[in-house]
Amino acid sequence: MHNSQLARRARQVYLFIVFLGGILAIGVYGLAASVQSKAGKYMETDLATFSQTQQIGMLLSEQERLLYEYYATSESTLYENGYIQNFNQLTALLQALGETGEFHATVARINTMLDESYQVAKELDVNLKDSWTDWDLAREQLELISQYRRAALPLLNDIDMGVNRSVNAGYVAINWFLDATVWVVAAFALVIAGISIYLGRYAAKFIQLSTENETLALFPKRNPNPVIRIDARGRLLYANPAADKLVASLYPNDINSMASFPEPLTEALKLVSSGGELCAQTILQIDQRYYAIQSHWISEHQTYDLHVRDITLRHRAEQALEHQAYHHPVTGIGNRSFLEKTANQWIGQQQPFNAIMIDISDFKMLSESYGLADALSCIYSVGYYLNSAVEQYGMNNEPEADLCLFHVADACFMVLVKTNGPAHRLAALLAELRTRLNDAIDTPLGAMRFHVTFGVSDYPVHSGDYATLLLHTNIAVEMALKNSKSVHYFNADDGASHQRRLTITRRLEQALIDNQLSLYYQPKQHLQNGQVRSCECLLRWIDNGEFISPGEFIPIAERSGLILLLGEWVLDSAFKQVKHWYSEGREVQVAINISARQFLQPGFTESIERRLKEYQVPPSLIELELTETSIMDNHQLASEVLVELRKLGVSLSIDDFGTGYSSLAYLSAFPVDKVKIDRSFVSQMVDAPKQQAIVLTICQLAHNLGLQVIAEGVETDSQRELLHQYGCDYLQGYLFARPAPASEVSVLFN
Repeated sequence: MHNSQLARRARQVYLFIVFLGGILAIGVYGLAASVQSKAGKYMETDLATFSQTQQIGMLLSEQERLLYEYYATSESTLYENGYIQNFNQLTALLQALGETGEFHATVARINTMLDESYQVAKELDVNLKDSWTDWDLAREQLELISQYRRAALPLLNDIDMGVNRSVNAGYVAINWFLDATVWVVAAFALVIAGISIYLGRYAAKFIQLSTENETLALFPKRNPNPVIRIDARGRLLYANPAADKLVASLYPNDINSMASFPEPLTEALKLVSSGGELCAQTILQIDQRYYAIQSHWISEHQTYDLHVRDITLRHRAEQALEHQAYHHPVTGIGNRSFLEKTANQWIGQQQPFNAIMIDISDFKMLSESYGLADALSCIYSVGYYLNSAVEQYGMNNEPEADLCLFHVADACFMVLVKTNGPAHRLAALLAELRTRLNDAIDTPLGAMRFHVTFGVSDYPVHSGDYATLLLHTNIAVEMALKNSKSVHYFNADDGASHQRRLTITRRLEQALIDNQLSLYYQPKQHLQNGQVRSCECLLRWIDNGEFISPGEFIPIAERSGLILLLGEWVLDSAFKQVKHWYSEGREVQVAINISARQFLQPGFTESIERRLKEYQVPPSLIELELTETSIMDNHQLASEVLVELRKLGVSLSIDDFGTGYSSLAYLSAFPVDKVKIDRSFVSQMVDAPKQQAIVLTICQLAHNLGLQVIAEGVETDSQRELLHQYGCDYLQGYLFARPAPASEVSVLFN
C-alpha cells in the first residue's frame, strides 16, 4: 500500500512537475529566444560590421602604401596586381557592409571616395607608365589619394560608434533577459525543492538519478562523433558506434593497451592524468584522416574520456590555404613570403647560409617584343627548368633541407643554401646552375636562351637580418650587371658604395633646397683668331667643405629622378648669368649640358622659349649640348624637338661625339650646329695615329656638313697644333683655362 501510494503520489508530483516544467519551458524558451536574437544580431551583424570596418581601414592604408611603393619603384605589378586586388576587396567589403541598411548612407559616401580615389590611381598609373612621367603630378595624385583615405577614416569611426551603441543596448537587454531567466528558474527550483521535501528525499533522488542515467546513457551512443573511455592502462572500456574505425586503428591486432597509441596521444594522456591540464587537445593523422582528440582524466573512476572530431576536410583546407600563401600561383615554387619565413627561421637558428639571387635580364625585352603575358609564360618555363635543376642538384649533392628555391618576383628567383659543408659547395652549385641555364629552354614561344645574372650574399658575414640580406643580393645583382659579369659576390665595398649613393641622394636633395650648388664656366677659344666669346657651364657642388664630383652625383641624380630638378636649376642659373653679362655689354655664348631625360621631357622646348622671354637674352647666346645617346635612343622624337629648338634660334651641339653611335650620317638628319670631339680621342691623338685619323675625319666631315668642331680636354701645345692643322674651330681645356666661377672668367671675355 505504501508503495502504491508512493507511486501514485510520485505520478501526481510528476504530472505537476510536468505542468510546471511546461510553463517554465515556455517562459525560458521565450527568454532564451530573445537572448539568442540579441546575441545573434551581435555575432552576425554588429561583430561582422565591426570586423568589416577594421578590414576596410587596413585595406585603405595598404592601398596607399602600394601606390607610394609604385611611385618609388615604378613597378607596375604593384598597381596591376596589388592595388587592383586591394580595390576589389574594398569594393566587396563595402557592398557587404552597405547591405545591412543601417549604414547605407555612410557606406555610399565611402564608396564615392573610393571610386574617386580609384580614378586618381588610374591616372597615376597612366602617368607612371608614360615614358615622360610628370613627377610633380604624381606626387599631387598620391597626396589626393591620401586625402581620400583620411576623409574616409571618420566615416568608418562613425560606423564603429554606431556598432558600439547597438552592442551596448543589446548587452543591457541580454542582462535583463538573463536576470529574468534566473528569477524564473529560481522560483521553479524553490517549487521543486518543496515538492521534493514533500515526496521524500530518497524518492526524489531515485527519480532524478534514473532520469539522468537514462539521458547520459543515450548521449554517447547517439553522438555522431567518436567517444571513447579507457582505463589508466589504456584498456578499452567503452566506445560508441561512431568510434569503431578509430578503435580499430588504435588497437591493432587485439592489443588492448596504450602500447599501440601514437606518441602525441600518449603524452596528452600523461599530461592530464598528472594534473598538468584539465583537458589536452591533440591532432592526430590516422589512415589519411585527421582527428582532434580532447582527453579528460576522470580521477573518481581512474579513467580517460576521449572526445574525438574528424577534422580532415578542415585540415586539408588549411593546408591548401597555407600552400597558396607561401607558393607562387603558377610555378608552385616558394614565394617571397616563404623566402622570408625560411630565411628568418634559419637566422633564428643561427644557421649560416648563402642567398643567391637569379635575375632574368631578358624579361624587359620579352615584354616589349611579345607582351607581358607571353613574357611571363617564358619566365614560368625558366622557373620550372630552374626548379628541376635545383632539385636534381640537391638529390646528388645536398640534403633536401639544405637547399631551397623561391620565385620572388616576375623575373627574379632566389636560392638559399646552408653552408654546413665544404667551402667549394657554393661555387659548385653556381657552376651547375650557370651550366644548366646556358642551355636552350623550351617555352611557349619556342626554345630560347636566357641571359641570367647571379648576385650572392651570405649570413651572417655581411647580412645580419632578412631585409639586409635581400638588399645585399639586389646590390650584388646590380654590380654584376654594371660590370657585365654573370656572378658577383657582395662585399663590404659594395655596401659602402650603396650607402654612399643613398647619402649622396639625400644630401643632393637638401643641397637643392639650401641652394648649395654653383656653376663654373670653362671658356672656349677660337683657334683661328684666338678670341674667347663662348664658354661651357659646369655644375659644381661643395658640401661642408667636401668637393663632390659631378661624375659621382650626376649618375645618382639620373637614377633617383633628381636630374630634372637639377636641370631646371642649371637652366635658370645659366640664363641669369648670360643676362648679367649681356647687360654689361658682353655677348658671351654659354653652352648648357642637357640630360637625355630632361631633353625628352614633355614641354622642354616651351621651357626654353619661356626663359628666353623671361630673361630677355638673344637666342644666339644660348647653346644646348646634347649627348649622342640622348638623341639616338629616340631619334624620331629627338629630331622633332631639335627642329623646334632650332626655330627658337638657340645653338645646338652634340657632346662627347664618337663615344656613342659614332655615325656621322645622322648629323645630316639633325639640325645641329656643332660637334664636340670627346676628350678620350684628344688625349691620345699625339701618340696614336689612329686617334689622329679619327679626329681628322670628324673635322673634315663635320665641315663638309656645315658644322663647327669643338675639341675638349686640350692640355698640351702639341694637341693644339694638331687640332689647328686639322681645321678644328674651337678648343676647350686646361691648356687655355680651367673651369672657374663667373667672376674669375669674366676678364677673358673682354
